[in-house]
Amino acid sequence: MMWRNYLKEMGPAWIISAVACGPATLASVSVAGATYGYQMLWVVILSAVFGTTAQYLAAKIGVLEGRGIIATTEQRLGKSWAWVLTLDALMATWLAAMVLMNALSGVTGLVTGIRTPFWGIFYGLLICGFIVRKGYRRFETLCKLLVIFVVSCFAATLFMTDLSVAGILSGCLPRLTGGTDGAMMMAAIMGGAVHITIIGMHTYNTNARGWTPQHLGLARFDTIASMGVAFGFYSVAIFLVAAAVLHPGGVTVKKATDAALALKPLLGDGAMRIFMIGIWGAALSTISPTFMAGAYFLADKMGWAPDVKDRRFAGAVFAGCVLSMAGPFVKGSFFLLLPLMLALGLTGTPLIIGIILWLLNRPEAGQAGKNSPALNAMGGLTLMVTSFLAVRFILTRFGLL
Repeated sequence: MMWRNYLKEMGPAWIISAVACGPATLASVSVAGATYGYQMLWVVILSAVFGTTAQYLAAKIGVLEGRGIIATTEQRLGKSWAWVLTLDALMATWLAAMVLMNALSGVTGLVTGIRTPFWGIFYGLLICGFIVRKGYRRFETLCKLLVIFVVSCFAATLFMTDLSVAGILSGCLPRLTGGTDGAMMMAAIMGGAVHITIIGMHTYNTNARGWTPQHLGLARFDTIASMGVAFGFYSVAIFLVAAAVLHPGGVTVKKATDAALALKPLLGDGAMRIFMIGIWGAALSTISPTFMAGAYFLADKMGWAPDVKDRRFAGAVFAGCVLSMAGPFVKGSFFLLLPLMLALGLTGTPLIIGIILWLLNRPEAGQAGKNSPALNAMGGLTLMVTSFLAVRFILTRFGLL
């Protein structure tokens, strides 16, 4: 009976999973698998594990504090820390929105044959109108359906692929692939699951559902089901397909069509269609919550009601949509811009993880609010590994490593 109730009531973490199961993760694991074979499988697996850990920690903050991460930080650490966290979150979130709109516009152009950056204006207004008029619950339902659809698109492909057991086992052993590109791909893969935007947003998602400390068990189940299982399967499946099909064929993935054409032997003439529908759904399910996240961060700092009925909050959503419209005008392949966006986002993520761990371990938190030793160990490991990959990416980018 308890599990049946959990299945009915889960939801907030599925919005996070919808964001994580986006075109950026798809591009990152596809490029990594095609370029390095199975070598980065350990990063893909850890991204699901650490992503689940970070999201549960965020859910605990939202449930125990009864407010978002920005307001909690201001109350517990002061206005200066709150402003730093707000600016960090907004920069990462709005950068993501611009690149995601570039991707959504790009894939629409590939599907329709009408390649124009003005698709961004169309989608920006359409998505903003949907969010403002339909509200949170219907938006959440749409995200659930899109995540399920996207995962299903790649499930069949995985089971039709000739996988190398030896390669998979070897890929589970941690190793650092040298060079700037290798460092960026590792940071991008991790950034797809452990990102300041989705970590911060989850504190607001739990509040939007009115969850209380009595719902911690539900929050844990919700997070494991969506991030650990759904996102984990999504990212591992795409990576394994790329490593098994694209890498042996010597396919260099620079565009979405490169990955799609490589799957033609498995899916026949429908390969391109299925792949493009999947990436379109992934882009749409990712960009919508990204607009909401930016509005949540700004509203929380300014003291506005986190509700689309509040004109100021609706204005913040609209502002994010308008900024994203500039994304399609940026030149370059969106399939290569997406991993770079995730890697840059990872560099701003250790701050929020560190703040959350401090909040959940301060003496005033009480016995119910404090983390267990096991959760602290996982949280600490998440912080250390993400920090290492982020710093390594920065150092290699500037030629210092």
